[in-house]
Amino acid sequence: MSKPGLATRIAAAILLTRVIDDHRSLDGLLDTRHGPSQYRALSDADKSLARAIVTVSLRRRGEIELALNKVLDRKPPKNARQLIHTLHVAAAQILFLDVPDSAAVDLAVTALRNDKRSTRFAGLANAVLRRMSREKSEIFGDKSHNDIALLNMSPWLAKRVRKDYGRERMAAIASQHMLEPVIDLTVRSDPQKWAQELGGLHLFGNSVRVQREGKIESWPGFDEGAWWVQDAAASLPVHLFGDVSGKAALDLCSAPGGKTAQLAAGGATVTALEASQPRLERLNSNLQRLQLSATCIHADLMEWQPDHLFDLVLLDAPCSSTGTIRRHPDVQWNKSPDAIEALAILQREMVERAALFVKPGGMLIFSNCSLDRAEGENVVAEVLATHTELQPLPIDPAECFGMSEFINRQGTVRTLPSHLQFSAAEDTESTELVDQSMTGLDGFFCARFIRSMQT
Repeated sequence: MSKPGLATRIAAAILLTRVIDDHRSLDGLLDTRHGPSQYRALSDADKSLARAIVTVSLRRRGEIELALNKVLDRKPPKNARQLIHTLHVAAAQILFLDVPDSAAVDLAVTALRNDKRSTRFAGLANAVLRRMSREKSEIFGDKSHNDIALLNMSPWLAKRVRKDYGRERMAAIASQHMLEPVIDLTVRSDPQKWAQELGGLHLFGNSVRVQREGKIESWPGFDEGAWWVQDAAASLPVHLFGDVSGKAALDLCSAPGGKTAQLAAGGATVTALEASQPRLERLNSNLQRLQLSATCIHADLMEWQPDHLFDLVLLDAPCSSTGTIRRHPDVQWNKSPDAIEALAILQREMVERAALFVKPGGMLIFSNCSLDRAEGENVVAEVLATHTELQPLPIDPAECFGMSEFINRQGTVRTLPSHLQFSAAEDTESTELVDQSMTGLDGFFCARFIRSMQT
């Protein structure tokens, strides 16, 4: 009979392998319909544990590699992938999770013994992990918090972030990546009321930050569609349209639907375009819960032809998602500089295509959740250099709730994970410092254009 917990650790190692070696998205792997069979076979509780192990393994990967290097006399063969990922899974438990060290060691050794390709490494793993357990209080020595945070940023990402933002900001971003993010909601109205009702914090606009136990579906307001999950930074693009009431709005790449919901709740007549049928189904489901309506179309924007032009067009373009590493720590390990350059080319093409759907005098907003200037400021500069029908409409800090740090010299929005390092919100009476886990923001980019009246 299999040891209790063994299947969970094996599934965690498989998930980690798929992310690191196969460059797969962790969210996709956790899909209970299409994920690895070893993960799908687990109970809900064991799925949660496997997910937690893998998330920590990715979030603290640099520290884990440093720890393993200190307790290994020599590096294992590069092709011993099962050994390497099993060691990472066990180290995550020993160093960072509330799991008995003896269980983490025993289950890792058993998993290797049960694998014909890796059984010869079982003794090595036993010795290495027991040594880690004994010496874990000394492994990181006197390294500062910033040093530890930077250890956990992948080398390729650190190089690009430092080039774009400098070492000090890079360290602040890396520090934020180490924190488990809380949940942001966009409420339809009365954010102060919902902040109080949910025990959260009103950030700005209609964004409320919540740190709360239990399934989201059980929270007050869910069934009646009073709010939806949306990072506060992701709520900014629609806000920058101003009053959308009565306007014809087109939301391109619209799923899962947070921005579509914002537009519909604001009184716009919304057309939502989405290339993925499963994601479109999720969008429809979300709109149904929220009791909001939009015309939802399954189509690729690069091929779709509308029968009329729109007052407002929103393109939240596919990107590297490096701004979401707080929530998706796999991103910095399954993406690459080559992927960013390819995505930047695609984004420019999509902006050019989206501009064709805007009425003369209408507004186009381009946004994405990348930290990389190649996917933001550089795309805007290239578009403006070649498309005279598009004029930039610079964004004023007053349009971002007075958050001047959100606005760059280009007049576009650039939020960083290190933003929102605040005390209690200005519109509350509390003078207590907000818990550090309530700080931070997704990295987000947003640019606004007006289409010339010239046809």
